[in-house]
Amino acid sequence: MKDPYSSDNGGKVTDFSEIFPGQFIITEKELDQELYELFITEQEWIDPQPDYASLFRQGKQLSGNTIPISKKKSILVQLACLGTAEAYRLVQEYCTKPDPGLEEWSRIALYECRMRLESGLLDEPVGLISTGLGGDGERLRYIFVLALQAECVAEEKQQEVWEALDMVCREHRSRVEELQFRPSYLSVQVLVPMDVAVGEVIEGSIARLNRQEERVGQNYMATNVSAPSEEEIQEFLGD
Repeated sequence: MKDPYSSDNGGKVTDFSEIFPGQFIITEKELDQELYELFITEQEWIDPQPDYASLFRQGKQLSGNTIPISKKKSILVQLACLGTAEAYRLVQEYCTKPDPGLEEWSRIALYECRMRLESGLLDEPVGLISTGLGGDGERLRYIFVLALQAECVAEEKQQEVWEALDMVCREHRSRVEELQFRPSYLSVQVLVPMDVAVGEVIEGSIARLNRQEERVGQNYMATNVSAPSEEEIQEFLGD
């Protein structure tokens, strides 16, 4: 059986539940790491005791054209650091229609503000997790590939495969998002909670699919970094 956390072609899956205990927010899409680091650096320069009335007034004007882009970036950082419900609402409103070039910056600000807001409400630290494939806020997104034992899955059998995978995912509080049938392999995109090892979902899926007849091989490749290329998949299938 393949190691569920790596593959020969570079894909890698990390079991975050074993590394980071506690509460976490999972980003829907991967954050730009370089921009995120700039955002964190910018936080070091803001006033720890701002004029709140002035800051909220500026926050309400973010969508207008009266404030320079550079100033808007600073305002977003300050609002994110406040981590209050009002600050979150202002950043969220701006995120619906940000200025060109500030889409990612405002998205980072929204996650940072939410993280601080939830930390205060829960009275415990809340972290942020961003992977290449993202997630749905509570679960991480993975793609795993299984080699088909037959040349292809007949169209009338494809629904059975979907139902089998769906049943296994439900047992693990997970969800099948996408299923792709190819001539020699099956590609599955799933959402899996952080406290569930993706290997359990995959191995359970293999066992369920092979219950009545051997449909897929025991080896698999899995990743939460990026969608594997056809070249990577073919390299895996050739093992």
